[in-house]
Amino acid sequence: MGRHLFHHLERTPRNWKKLIYITASFPYFILMILLIRGVTLEGAADGILFFIKPQWEKLLEPKVWIAAGTQVFFTFGIGFGSVINLGSYNKFHHNFFRDSFFICILNPMTSFLAGVVIFSVLGYMANVQGSEVADVVKSKFLFKSEPEPGLAFLTYPEVVLHLPLSPVWSVLFFLMLFVLGINSQFCTVEALVSSLVDVWPRYLQSRRKLFSLAVCVVLLLLGLPMVTEGGMYIFQIMDFYAASGIPLLFVVFFQNITISWIYGVNRLSKNIKTMIGVEPGIYLKVGWMVLVPLTTMGIFLFSIIDYEPLVYANVYTYPWWGEMLGWFVALSSMLWIPGYFLYFIYNTEGTLKERLRVGMTPDFDDNLGNTERVDEMHLEGLPRV
Repeated sequence: MGRHLFHHLERTPRNWKKLIYITASFPYFILMILLIRGVTLEGAADGILFFIKPQWEKLLEPKVWIAAGTQVFFTFGIGFGSVINLGSYNKFHHNFFRDSFFICILNPMTSFLAGVVIFSVLGYMANVQGSEVADVVKSKFLFKSEPEPGLAFLTYPEVVLHLPLSPVWSVLFFLMLFVLGINSQFCTVEALVSSLVDVWPRYLQSRRKLFSLAVCVVLLLLGLPMVTEGGMYIFQIMDFYAASGIPLLFVVFFQNITISWIYGVNRLSKNIKTMIGVEPGIYLKVGWMVLVPLTTMGIFLFSIIDYEPLVYANVYTYPWWGEMLGWFVALSSMLWIPGYFLYFIYNTEGTLKERLRVGMTPDFDDNLGNTERVDEMHLEGLPRV
């Protein structure tokens, strides 16, 4: 995977188009096949009904809101930098409102269809066992004392077993998982590489290929422990503390505050009008300034108050040093924000009030209206194929 990722990163995002068309559409093809077969299984209707039937009392549980908020950020790629990075390679007048609209529709639809496939199979399992769907979900079949993968890794292969030429579909299913994983890696690693190249262009622009190779090698070495016999325990720590939950909400909150309050919603709206000719409506401005920061901070505080140490497979409790390792990983992405704030205050001259005013004054880009210059500055030094 690392070799394929490096060869892909050699190209600029503008040259990804052909490959992305294939990797983005292939999972939908497999998902539709599994959906058609899943809903035709006996007992599938019971599982689907269990899936779509709301349990309103769950809205009073903080864990539900924490999981929902984290899932939204994770599935949309918010807070990881990949969306911002990929969007920066669009043409200046590209209609990103249209893209955002379709993504906000397509993403929940995809999640819903995937859920239908999973719970149609759970309904089938309940029918075979002669039990309720809820009992199957909570049964030892899905949550054994031994480490188990998620529901998708148990239910999707179950659908494949009921397809003609099941070995072929099994290969395609796991190929789909590989494609989904490599797609995520493309975006995430490219965001890291591009960000560092933009920060240190003098040293990295001319060595972008070599730097991409170094990043891929380092990430490969860091990932090797996760494929060992005890790798699932390490993966759970990374997933629980680093890739979701508290650090993600923390980063998203400050991203939103920086853009909507420090840079300013009105200034941002004028920039958007310059780019696409339409200024955002009042509902978007209120959302950026009020709803998003309140929601993210509320979920963040709930996650701190309701925090419970990681327990894997409902059996294994991590030792104190494992939990400390998790918090070290979480803080490694969170402390950069207050850390740079203190660094800036310490190294800036003037009174504390003057330092804060300077730190909260955005740098204006005089080239914003010059679309050719903006594109040239961003793409300068990138390898071309």
